[in-house]
Amino acid sequence: MPYIKLTDEEMFVCRMLGVMRRSVASKNVKDQQVGKDCVWSIDIDGVVAEYCTAKHFNVCPDLTVSPRSGGADLTGRTGKSIDVKSTRRKNGRLLATLKKAVNPCDIYVLAIVDDEGSDVAGWATKEMLFDDKNKIDLGHGVGYALIQEHLNRF
Repeated sequence: MPYIKLTDEEMFVCRMLGVMRRSVASKNVKDQQVGKDCVWSIDIDGVVAEYCTAKHFNVCPDLTVSPRSGGADLTGRTGKSIDVKSTRRKNGRLLATLKKAVNPCDIYVLAIVDDEGSDVAGWATKEMLFDDKNKIDLGHGVGYALIQEHLNRF
């Protein structure tokens, strides 16, 4: 899996965007974070994952901080919508809520984030991810999950 190492300056931009997005979202959007990690860290990791994935695909990352709910994080060079999911767990799964299947993106990417960038672990189409056989309850309600071995490699 490709590892994307960010410069100190790129990490600074990602941290600032993550904090700004969390600040804006806390006033406008109902929090739907899954997991017990710090919401600020989750948002920063999300931006790092998006930035690294954009860098891997050689597309422009979304640098906006306006309120959002769902939708694509990136648009690929072929015009496909991409939703990037992040985790710090080396064996983490590609996860999506049931609600994501209602208006899905074309592609879902799993990025495993650390303090210097991320591994772009793999990807799945919406058809692969939103299959009933992938429904599971990992302690936060039923959602969709794919283990890394079932993801397409880059």
